[in-house]
Amino acid sequence: MKTRHAKILKTIGLIIAILLAVFLARPSQTTILAGLVFVIIGEAVRCWAAGHLKRKKELATSGPYAYVRDPLYFGRLFLLIGFCIMGGRWCIALLVAGLAVFFLSYMPRKYKKEMTWLTDIFGEEYTRYADEVHSLIPRLTPYPHSARLPWSSELFWKENREQYFILIVLGILAGMLLVYTLFPKGILEGIV
Repeated sequence: MKTRHAKILKTIGLIIAILLAVFLARPSQTTILAGLVFVIIGEAVRCWAAGHLKRKKELATSGPYAYVRDPLYFGRLFLLIGFCIMGGRWCIALLVAGLAVFFLSYMPRKYKKEMTWLTDIFGEEYTRYADEVHSLIPRLTPYPHSARLPWSSELFWKENREQYFILIVLGILAGMLLVYTLFPKGILEGIV
């Protein structure tokens, strides 16, 4: 029950942060285009990873997992950076807070939980992989013991359900574009 409440609180916090970012946004054509580059890269990596991840069944070492151990988090980091760039000046300030939360709270909790869990399930295979493939800094060459499996639409759509995350990304993007279109000086200045 405690973890369920914690998940609900985290979700509420994330929703508030997203709404705050859109509310504080003062996007310009330049910030939207610059941020969009990061958003596209971030979501492309997430989509690529979602087509290779067989949760709890097989250690993912193919596709982006051959280059970076946590491509879903890598993509999420690029999305955070991209949307904050898109939002302009005040959202860049939010980026500092977002990066602090990402690196000082979110990632350490994930590492502790997931690394223990993956080591328990996959043992030496995971330990060797983790020693050779960094979490968020991509390798220049693929992991030599990579499974080299093809991307799977079934994993993408049915197992990992990345399409729901894409809808959230598109919703935030639409919010930023609405602010840009309806409130060129930002919502705060548009209201007062």
